[in-house]
Amino acid sequence: MSYIFGPVPSRRLGRSLGIDVIPAKTCSFDCIYCESGRTTRLSLKRQNFADPAKVLRELDRFFCRFPDGADAVTFSSAGEPTLYAGLGRLIGGIKRRVADIPLVVLTNGSLFYDPGVRKDLLEADRVVPSLDAATPEVFARINRPHPMLALPQIIEGIGAFRREYRGRLHLEIMLVAGVNDSPEQLEALALAAEKTGADRIELNTVARPPACAGTRGLSEEEMKRAASYFRAQPVEIIGVFSGCGAGAEKSDIAARILQTIERRPCTIHELAASLGVAENELATEAEKLRDEAKLTFLAFEGKEFLCLPGRTKP
Repeated sequence: MSYIFGPVPSRRLGRSLGIDVIPAKTCSFDCIYCESGRTTRLSLKRQNFADPAKVLRELDRFFCRFPDGADAVTFSSAGEPTLYAGLGRLIGGIKRRVADIPLVVLTNGSLFYDPGVRKDLLEADRVVPSLDAATPEVFARINRPHPMLALPQIIEGIGAFRREYRGRLHLEIMLVAGVNDSPEQLEALALAAEKTGADRIELNTVARPPACAGTRGLSEEEMKRAASYFRAQPVEIIGVFSGCGAGAEKSDIAARILQTIERRPCTIHELAASLGVAENELATEAEKLRDEAKLTFLAFEGKEFLCLPGRTKP
């Protein structure tokens, strides 16, 4: 199993070298918008899913080949990173190796009530928990959480982490049309976000094929309107990725395409920019992989995404 993937084209981090130490779709949420598909194992149990030494060896190999190959090292997976019991030890090991590159943890924030989870994250440069709901009804509808989780507990946990953490805490809010974008919900979300004490609010919306049919994002104008509700903290609407990758070797292109889309669907343009490959060359490799039934193309919101086989049209 490969624990390192990408770099992935990230709308907020540039070329994000991903670290995935969670078995696919093991999560505490089953979000309707998840680009990785439906959760197959809903869990709150932290486990040692991966050997930290193996992960660090993979990281060393990548940076030996591509010294300038990433803008960030990011814990981001098809599951919830804080379910990994060895997270603190692994973060420490990474910081000792690549101290000059930001280490980011993208998390749903659901386990922040646990002091051990909060301690594990203290060495990260940036932690980005999510908060998509301010009422239990919307929380249940959009995040479909583990039955032992409660929304007030999550909000309080993020606030507790803010008081302990000296790095950058950015709160991501994923807006879904017709679910959490009404004036009432936006006002409530702004108040909940203020309680967390986050340094910045990152407003996001559905831009890739989601887990559930009928899940749709907001337009640019609707996102600007939503941003106006968040007055207590700086707010940023997440933009689109643009960048140039490290330059994949020809023999690597197919493998790196599959490693990347295993975690998230991507367009040809995003993959080409992220991996440093010409679009026509990457498109040729993608067509070969489709002919071999190793990937499929999926249309969503006027764009064509490369996905693993089995993803259905949302």
